[in-house]
Amino acid sequence: MEQHHPMFVRIWRFQVRPEKAGDFLATYGPAGPWATLFHRVAGYLGTDLLHSATEPDIFFTVDRWESPETWAAFLRAWGDDYAALDRRCESLTDAEAELGEFRRL
Repeated sequence: MEQHHPMFVRIWRFQVRPEKAGDFLATYGPAGPWATLFHRVAGYLGTDLLHSATEPDIFFTVDRWESPETWAAFLRAWGDDYAALDRRCESLTDAEAELGEFRRL
């Protein structure tokens, strides 16, 4: 039987401006500024960037962390940088929404 380790994820939905799709992919992809920022703390496990198969302007990110405490520690240490990067990314999307925080069972 496969062994699963605890994991905490945060899922976001983005409606990307069509003319900004390339910039969005570069920013939210595995080598982009978001991943670089998150990698500043141990316990960040990576981000999955998903593209809707039916709606070309819809993307999802799944940020994976070891635990809610790891995420909270990141915010305490780097919250100002997080907020600043979020503001810089506003022009890439028409809408964004946090779908929630989840734990793997």
